[in-house]
Amino acid sequence: MPYVKNNSFLLGVNYPWRNYGYDFGSAQGDHLGVSLPAARDAIARDFERIRLSGASVVRWFLFGDGRCGLISQDEIPRAPDSVLFVDVDALLRLAERHGIRLCFPLIDYLWLQEHRGKRPAYPNEHILHFAASREAFLQNVLIPLFVRFREHPALFAWEIANEPEWAIREFHPIAEAKLHLADFRAFAIEVARAVREFGKVPVTLGSARILWTRAWTSLGLDFYQAHYYPGTESENRGGLSQQLGALQLLDKPFWLGELPARDPSHPDYSLSQALDICRRTGAFGAAVWRWTEPEAGSTDHKVGSVSTDELIKWNSSSRSFCQTV
Repeated sequence: MPYVKNNSFLLGVNYPWRNYGYDFGSAQGDHLGVSLPAARDAIARDFERIRLSGASVVRWFLFGDGRCGLISQDEIPRAPDSVLFVDVDALLRLAERHGIRLCFPLIDYLWLQEHRGKRPAYPNEHILHFAASREAFLQNVLIPLFVRFREHPALFAWEIANEPEWAIREFHPIAEAKLHLADFRAFAIEVARAVREFGKVPVTLGSARILWTRAWTSLGLDFYQAHYYPGTESENRGGLSQQLGALQLLDKPFWLGELPARDPSHPDYSLSQALDICRRTGAFGAAVWRWTEPEAGSTDHKVGSVSTDELIKWNSSSRSFCQTV
């Protein structure tokens, strides 16, 4: 398989964004993307440290909540905007130079939700709420993206969506979750087909919880992915080891796309122990949330960020263990 070599454990980090929603493309003429010189310099320094830490995969949100990257008319996507490909190309070039591969979650669950004035409005915020505009987004924006970066050596995977369950009423019955599972599943199947036909790189989906992984086994993914946070598992008696063990009969490999650097609400949680469990239970890799410092006052703030030394230490002990078994 193209994403794993010699049964190695693919350690990754989430570098989810520099500026949420603004890293790729422009918003009403305002361009803050990753291709700007100051951004490229900062990212290059970070990528160097990431490789030093032993990580080889970076997970980075692409469209986020849809505020940048596409041209739309009457809430119908017409084309990528003029700098979307410039920004994606710049990041892929940096990744290739530093021996890193990128996993791009195409859309975040916030774009799938309906917020009804609870968040600042953006011109494209309702595009994914309707079948016709979802299809136009696929045909006019995503497929050109897949074609432009077809078989790129720095691409680890296109990820259909980040934690879509939080926008699907069957999983998360809140006012903002209006999307039906059947409607999202139909869209996700079409995106997966398009990646295989036009992108020629692996395709995955970032499920919000390990126990929901099996909901996505019929999409035609190349590998399964889910996220684990002890604080969201209060009603689930099985810990990380038990949950991963229950996935061993899946028909595709499994990658843990997010696990926290720390969890103050669960003082017994240990990142190094969690990574050990992932390796021991057969996951082909895991990505730590997160590399970049969380924004002040954000829900991520208590989780914090992972340090280079922390990952180097785990990699060193992991190699020593492998050499003795």
